[in-house]
Amino acid sequence: MEKIIVILIISLMVVSGCGEKSPTKSEPDPESFLTPQQVLPNIMRGINIGNTLEPPDEAGWNAGPLQEYYFDDYKEAGFTCIRIPVRWGPHTAESSPFEVGSAWMARIEQVVDWGLERGLYLIINGHHEEWLKNDFSQENQTRYDSIWSQIAVRFKDKSPRLMFEMINEPQGLTIEQVDALNSRLLSIIRKSNPRRIVILSGNGWSALEDMMNAAIPDDDYLMAYWHAYNPWSFAGEGNGTWGNENDRHAIYEMFALAAAWSQSHNIPVMISEFGAIHACDYNSRMIHYYTYVEAAIDNNVAFMAWDDDGGFKIYEREDRLWPEVKDILIHGYPDGPDKLMVQQNFSDAVLHWQNRTSQNSGIVIERANDNFRFSEVAQLSADIVQYTDTTIVSDSTYYYRVISKMDDGTDKYSYPVRISLVKK
Repeated sequence: MEKIIVILIISLMVVSGCGEKSPTKSEPDPESFLTPQQVLPNIMRGINIGNTLEPPDEAGWNAGPLQEYYFDDYKEAGFTCIRIPVRWGPHTAESSPFEVGSAWMARIEQVVDWGLERGLYLIINGHHEEWLKNDFSQENQTRYDSIWSQIAVRFKDKSPRLMFEMINEPQGLTIEQVDALNSRLLSIIRKSNPRRIVILSGNGWSALEDMMNAAIPDDDYLMAYWHAYNPWSFAGEGNGTWGNENDRHAIYEMFALAAAWSQSHNIPVMISEFGAIHACDYNSRMIHYYTYVEAAIDNNVAFMAWDDDGGFKIYEREDRLWPEVKDILIHGYPDGPDKLMVQQNFSDAVLHWQNRTSQNSGIVIERANDNFRFSEVAQLSADIVQYTDTTIVSDSTYYYRVISKMDDGTDKYSYPVRISLVKK
C-alpha cells in the first residue's frame, strides 16, 4: 500500500512539473479584447465610407446604398480599418425612451457584420448629429445618452475589432460640454462593454489642438482622434499648388506633436479624416496624400483617409476600381522614393527622384495613361535616381511612379507624377 502511495505521489509531481516547465507562448488572440496599444499596429492604414450612412437617409446624398462587396475590395486593397460614419438622430424617437428604429439598428448591424466577417477592424460613431450640437439641452443630452446605451447593448457581443467613436466633430459645443459628454457616454458604454475600445476627441471641428485640450477619462481602453485637411484653402477648396519643403514640414510637425501627446498620455491616436479634393492641382494632391501617409506611419499614428464618393473620392464604388491614391495609402512609407520630378526633354520624359533607403534590391519604374492602370517600363539597380523614357508619344499625358523593391519583399511606392507632353 505504501508503494502505491509513493508511486502516485511521484506521478503527480512529474505531471505537475511538466506543466510548469513548459509554458506556451502565443500571439495575442485578435478576438480577445486587446489593449489599445496592442490594437494600434493592426489599424494603421484605413479608409472612411463617407456620405453613405450619415445623410438623413441612406443614399440621400451623392453615394448609393452601402454594398457588402465594398468590404471585399477594402480587404483586398490592403486596408485594415474601416471607419463607418453613422447618423442616428433621424432614426430615433424624439420622446422618452428615445428608441432607435429597429430597421435602422438592424441595417447598421448588417453592415458591421459584413466588415467583421472579413476580419477588418471597424469604427462606428455618431456623425452629423446637429440636433445635439445646435441645442445641447438636457433633453437632447438624455436622448443621445439613450442612443449610445442602445448601441452599446446591441453590439456588446460583437468582435473586439468593432470600436466606438462617441461623437464626430462636435462643432458648437464648448470643451467643458464635450468633456462632460465623453465622460458620461463612456460610463454608459462601459456598463455593457467594459473593455471595448472607445475613441474620444475634443470639441470644435476635431482639430489636433481640440484633441490635445480634451480631458482624459481614467480608462485603459481609450484611443483619441483628430481631423486635418490642412491647409483647407488647398485641400478643401482646390486653390493653388502645394508640396514645397515648408508645406510638407508643417504636416510633419503636426504629426510629431500628435505623437508626443500620445506618448505622454499613453493613448494611441489616429487621424480619422484627411484628404484633398479632385479639383486640386494633380501633382500637388498626390504629394499631399503622400506626406500625410509617411508622417503618420513615421509617428506611429493610425490613419483613415476620407472617401465620400464625391469630391474626395478614392474608391470607384460602382466600377470597383482604385485610381492612384489607394497605392499611396497602402504602399507609402517614410523611406520610400521621394521628390519625384518628371520633365520633358524633346520627345523624351526624364525622371529624377531621391532614394531614402539602402535596404532595397532594385528600382522599378511604372507608367500609366489616363486610365491609371500602371505597368512596368523599366527595372533599375537599387541606387539609380534617374531614368529617361524614350518610348512615349508627344501630345500625350503620362503618369509615372517609382517603386523601391525591398529585400524583405515589401514594395515602397513614390507618389505618382503627371506630365502632359507637348509636340517638339
